Amino acid sequence: MTLASNRKIAIYAPSLRGGGVERNAVNLARGFVDRGYPVHLVLSCAEGPFLTEVDDRVDLVDLKASRVLFSLPRLAAYLRKARPAVLLSGMAHANFAAILARQMALVPCRLVASVHTCFSVGGGYTEKWLDRNTARIGRILYPRADQIIAVSQGVADDLAESSSLDPGTITVIPNPVVMPDPLGMADVVPDHPFVKADDPPLLVGVGRLSPEKGFDVLIKAHSLLLARSRIGLLILGEGAERPRLEALVKELGSGDFVDLPGFVDSPLAYIARAAALVMPSRIEGFGNALVEAMACGVPVVATECSGGPTEILAGGRFGPLVTPDDPSALARAIEQVMQDPVAPSVLHERAREFAVDQVVGRYLKVLFPEEALP
Repeated sequence: MTLASNRKIAIYAPSLRGGGVERNAVNLARGFVDRGYPVHLVLSCAEGPFLTEVDDRVDLVDLKASRVLFSLPRLAAYLRKARPAVLLSGMAHANFAAILARQMALVPCRLVASVHTCFSVGGGYTEKWLDRNTARIGRILYPRADQIIAVSQGVADDLAESSSLDPGTITVIPNPVVMPDPLGMADVVPDHPFVKADDPPLLVGVGRLSPEKGFDVLIKAHSLLLARSRIGLLILGEGAERPRLEALVKELGSGDFVDLPGFVDSPLAYIARAAALVMPSRIEGFGNALVEAMACGVPVVATECSGGPTEILAGGRFGPLVTPDDPSALARAIEQVMQDPVAPSVLHERAREFAVDQVVGRYLKVLFPEEALP
């Protein structure tokens, strides 16, 4: 029996309802078992569209709690019973629950919390008390973690400042995004009129329909483009902003060329057929969709916001970056990248840096610092 097979990793998340953090949990779980590590994917509530993507070799643990707060005693009980070597968590409220549960369990278990957003600005886009006070709570709880992983240098710098943490306790590791065959995953042709071969060029946006994602800016930029040429826009995702975004589309009169189909099973199938992937975020900790598009050779446009897009695109080398909340600048950048796109081979090469197998190795060095890992 190898050393790795004796080293159980528990990954804790609220659910698999569909988002970047949840996708990362699924990808990391698969990557760890590929390396021979036993993995438990521990969920407050085992629900969500990503459940079907969990690798069969991963043990799924359902705490059957309606909220993260209510899962605290059950998570502590799990730690006492399962005795994982490492507990890895993601998302602020899940991180806080993991830290408190380990204290309640009183078991030797290394705790690594991953942080995916910039707290100093994120609270301005939500009314939830916890989200608005994440930095304050983080100052108390994050020092109790053994190590913290930030998904970008921007997130790391923001976390160190907002939570008064020693930067030496934060390791920057990008999200594990690119699977071994991203183009193969995009083979299925979506049943949507916008992706037919004889339709006009298509722009795609992907993400939660919430204010910080800036899809209202993308809809306005698309309207400016539409005044000059026919071009479609699909925004994949779901969220509370849907009514406001749909009202904006109606107000601008662009309904024939804009659709919000909600959460889709295979976003890569849409992305791979786009003229450009556009990320208009006001805040973005990382930007999985940017990497997915680059892996498919699709040109990308993003905003130069706090967090990952600027780092992923290397300051504009791999796609134009514009100031958030500027529809005119966004429209110009989209026209630029459609007229003079970065070569697909260059995008492919950059995307490989975010391949699951590469990122998993970096994670393991943080999870098991005492082991001689390749």
